[in-house]
Amino acid sequence: MPRDESARASGAPAKSRRDALTTSNETVARILDDVADMIDLAGEGTFRAVTFRAAARAIRELREPLAVYREEGRLTEIEKVGPSVSSVIVEILDTGTAKRYDELRAKTPDGLLDLLRVPGVGPATARTIYEHLRITSIEDLEDAARQGKLQTLPKIQAKTEERILRSIEQLQRRSGRSLVHHALRDARALVAYLTERGAGARIAYAGSLRRFRETIGDIDVVVATDDPRPAHEALRDYADVERVIVQGDTKTSVALKSGQQVDLRTVAPASWGAALVYFTGAKEHNVRLRHLALTRGLLLNEYGLFRAGEENGPPLAGATEEDVYAALGLDWIPPELREDHGEVEAAEKHALPKLVARPDVKGDLHCHSDWTDGRDTLEAMVRRAQALGYEYVAVTDHSISLGMAKGMTLDRIRERNAIIERLDRQLRPFRVFSGCEVNIRADGTLDYPDDGLLLFDVVTASIHSAMQQPKDVMTKRIVGAMRDPLVDAISHPTGRLLERRDAYEVDVDELIRVSAETGCRLEVNGGPERLDLADVAVRRAVNAKAPLVINSDAHAIGELDWMEFGVSTARRGWATAADVENTKPLGAMLEHIERRRRERPR
Repeated sequence: MPRDESARASGAPAKSRRDALTTSNETVARILDDVADMIDLAGEGTFRAVTFRAAARAIRELREPLAVYREEGRLTEIEKVGPSVSSVIVEILDTGTAKRYDELRAKTPDGLLDLLRVPGVGPATARTIYEHLRITSIEDLEDAARQGKLQTLPKIQAKTEERILRSIEQLQRRSGRSLVHHALRDARALVAYLTERGAGARIAYAGSLRRFRETIGDIDVVVATDDPRPAHEALRDYADVERVIVQGDTKTSVALKSGQQVDLRTVAPASWGAALVYFTGAKEHNVRLRHLALTRGLLLNEYGLFRAGEENGPPLAGATEEDVYAALGLDWIPPELREDHGEVEAAEKHALPKLVARPDVKGDLHCHSDWTDGRDTLEAMVRRAQALGYEYVAVTDHSISLGMAKGMTLDRIRERNAIIERLDRQLRPFRVFSGCEVNIRADGTLDYPDDGLLLFDVVTASIHSAMQQPKDVMTKRIVGAMRDPLVDAISHPTGRLLERRDAYEVDVDELIRVSAETGCRLEVNGGPERLDLADVAVRRAVNAKAPLVINSDAHAIGELDWMEFGVSTARRGWATAADVENTKPLGAMLEHIERRRRERPR
């Protein structure tokens, strides 16, 4: 197709040559690969998928930017790039996405593409797994494989399940870091085992895990004991240990079968607090503490706080963390803040905030049931939320455009709402809110008109398609949703998936500014793959007085516990309960819902 005709065929506004050149060949190739994978997942035809995949491979081998081929009318000269693929490439160069991609993405459950990253999981296998188990993440795939659920599916044998599990473990080790919930699972199980074995007087995990970093390297475990031998022997005997890496009198390092490395360190009870301080804080935090100690003629290490030159004598402090910080003239600093981001100065001035805590949260305003892509029934999700001690919950199943996630039609919404109303009456004073996670389309419109949005008590809006749009387009798209008075919040505002997908290009500071202006909340998503907003953005939102909401984004009853990770991320961003809207009691939430309906667009 000649250059001018292909540009018109895209139906999109053309970028400048400079803008088009910023769309890399790799970006275009990746989108074409995704198109091929989604065609395979939808079972639309192997030949078309092969064509897109072959074109992507050819584009990666080009020595010039695609924009140059486009300007010179030479796109169809590229191997495997015919008129149809050429028009898709032009759309991507012009808009950052393509109609074909967006159509397929709307039909593909969020996360399903990532299953194809696992060696041994092809499109047919992924489709079978989704159709029978509704699995859309590698973490859920791993859980199902460990429980033997995959081998019960058609054409999946026990050996295939074992191979998939090994592939997942290799994939996780590839980055060298684990998602926080995987590391926490291993750490809590190990601490419980060591406690049962009587390995020490006090046992705790420390390091980046205790700070609740987004991803975790090694797990540090500290044991206070007068006799270190039982602790090191117990670790070596632990059933989940694959191999011993290092063993000594005060430190043993092992690799677990999960691929996680554990470093166990033993100290005397008099050094317990100093060791926790030393092995919990980030390097920069610890350097700041040691420098502060030196300015006061003191020496701080993992064994205690000493007068300079008297390291062999009794410590001034060390038995508890509070003692160590107090001896330095500081308030105790919560582990999540120990990153050298101003916490030492605030502790010296007694100006640390009282961080939001899990008991402060009164309800979860973003979770899913099997009415769309959740794995448990609506009633099961609601009753689990009630059992967690909440005052309210909103079930926010997906809107209509997410076809493979069974996005709800207006008729299905009314049918589901009748069940919600019954549960709401039955479980009072606990309240059940009708909610929706409504998709923000590529053009910025929402899946439902105002009449549809008014069927919900709670509306959270999010991006699930056209994630390659330019920064200004994406920002305008989300801001438009934020200015809709029927939208309560923006979920997972940057779209990132940790260790799997980078955030899309968006001006987070502009989202924060508009949030503060409009009152539209920004979500801190507790899903361990997301933790979105990130802690650094949470802190900017707190400083700007932008309202936050912490949610689990649970798709199963067990995932409602992911609220813990959202709270920890908010704490890392210095958020207090006052900064988080769903720490408000039921009465305040009901007032918000009524006000939203009164102020709806006319």
